[in-house]
Amino acid sequence: METATQERAASRGFEPSPVPNGDAATFSIGVTQGVMGPLTELSIAAAKENARLAAELHIVALEALHDTQSAVLRRSLAWVDGLTDPMHLYHRGFLESLESTRRALTFMSTTARLVTQAADRLQTAAMDTGRRIHESVESCAKEAARR
Repeated sequence: METATQERAASRGFEPSPVPNGDAATFSIGVTQGVMGPLTELSIAAAKENARLAAELHIVALEALHDTQSAVLRRSLAWVDGLTDPMHLYHRGFLESLESTRRALTFMSTTARLVTQAADRLQTAAMDTGRRIHESVESCAKEAARR
């Protein structure tokens, strides 16, 4: 058997607690609005940066593929001359291998540079977003303190 006090206490646990003057709700809404805007902009900037990086990497990969295809064609034409002068064929093959290695290292360097630049741009955007969120929360806190 529950007493009337116990029943009231049990039923109060499920009632929403009233907020005096709505200050907490106003503060919460202000902070939410101040945070969601910059976070949304950061998400959009990240998506744009991702698309930009993917496009730049595709361009570099296509250039590398074109260079590789050109090297294969040059090597296939060198075999005809190699029958008459095998030392020249070995020499050209060695030089072509060095050039292929240089192109591969250039490709890796370009890819690393593009990724680093994208990361730097995203870091700048994230720092700006963090600053704007901090300013928004501070202004909402000052506004709530004035009330």
